[in-house]
Amino acid sequence: MEWMTIAPALKGQTHYAGEFSGIFPMYLSGAGHSSDKALKGSYGIDFILLPLKQSNPRRMTGEILRKPLLRISMSVLLSIPLRLMLDLSFGMIYRFYEVFRPWQEYLGAALLTVAMLELVFFLKRRINRHFPWEKSPTRRLALECLIIGFSGLVAIVLLRFMINLLLLKPGFIKFSDEAFTAIYYLLFLVIFPAFLEFAVFLLNRWRTGLAEVERFRKENAEFRFEALRAQINPHFLFNSLNTLSSLVYEDREKAAHFIRHLSDVYRYVLENRNREAITLGEELTFINAFVYLYQLRFDNKLIITVKIEDALMHRLIAPMTLQLLIENAVKHNIVSAKRPLNIDIFAENNLYLNVRNNLQKKPAEAASTAMGLKNIVSRYGFLTHHPVEINESANEFIVKVPLI
Repeated sequence: MEWMTIAPALKGQTHYAGEFSGIFPMYLSGAGHSSDKALKGSYGIDFILLPLKQSNPRRMTGEILRKPLLRISMSVLLSIPLRLMLDLSFGMIYRFYEVFRPWQEYLGAALLTVAMLELVFFLKRRINRHFPWEKSPTRRLALECLIIGFSGLVAIVLLRFMINLLLLKPGFIKFSDEAFTAIYYLLFLVIFPAFLEFAVFLLNRWRTGLAEVERFRKENAEFRFEALRAQINPHFLFNSLNTLSSLVYEDREKAAHFIRHLSDVYRYVLENRNREAITLGEELTFINAFVYLYQLRFDNKLIITVKIEDALMHRLIAPMTLQLLIENAVKHNIVSAKRPLNIDIFAENNLYLNVRNNLQKKPAEAASTAMGLKNIVSRYGFLTHHPVEINESANEFIVKVPLI
């Protein structure tokens, strides 16, 4: 057997094994649950959902609801831009309307906003108990708009009347424009935040669902990977025992050497059974022992050549990849003294590990399931986005395995 560039000693080698800042943040409560726990360990999903994971409108809302002083302060601050926007609209309607109003009117706007938002929080807590978002989001949105909207409309009309009566002088604003004021407050304090909350709920539900899909996909991949490992080990053991049974009667000394190398091979299998990837240097060390087993069986009928640069020994591949490819070549091709089987293992552009053999198919070969190649393709589908390439011509068969 010709054996070139056996894996060198690997000294010192490393083994690889919203925050919602909208106009009304205090309004958003009960908008659904996030599932950060389910996101841990998912493939690449953290990068996509990082802005969402950093935001938690429900947590922010809970803090506001538990601190009345903070809630009232935010309501007062919110009343200022609301009042300014309302005055600007009246300034465009009425010629003699002063846009910058006396402080009493801003005080009235603050009282109106605080009272309205306190009513909203009170009603929302009651609705959350009986009609949570998780049961029926659409019905919950409709009920929230109807119940809080109607209650808010009545409250705004009454509060505006009382504030105008107690704090302000009678003005010349028409009743229709007073109605516009009520609808204006209702839109900004009830309707718009309700739809905003609904959107946040749907966003959180989408995020949770996507995380669950990723979790199930990973669990399925791990299960399939374990199933592939279970298929590989019995297959290799079956072939090894067949070879050993022949050697026991032919040459006991060779059988003893075979058993020692077989134990080395299975020590490698046991030590790396839970690893998804190993270094190329480790795999070649294993293949050195593995090829010895084939050497005793085929003698000079099987020629395996390895040409790998030392600089690539730290790259990663799936465990027992080379063993499977060598077994596959031996299984489907004639191996004889007149027609020796040549297997070349070499790197291509530092990106792929190629295993090439001369094609001399066995005559009248039974239909093959190509389970070995399917195992390799499936395993690398879990490890990298680069595909395994399988090419067959009239004279040779080559498998290109991506280096990780």
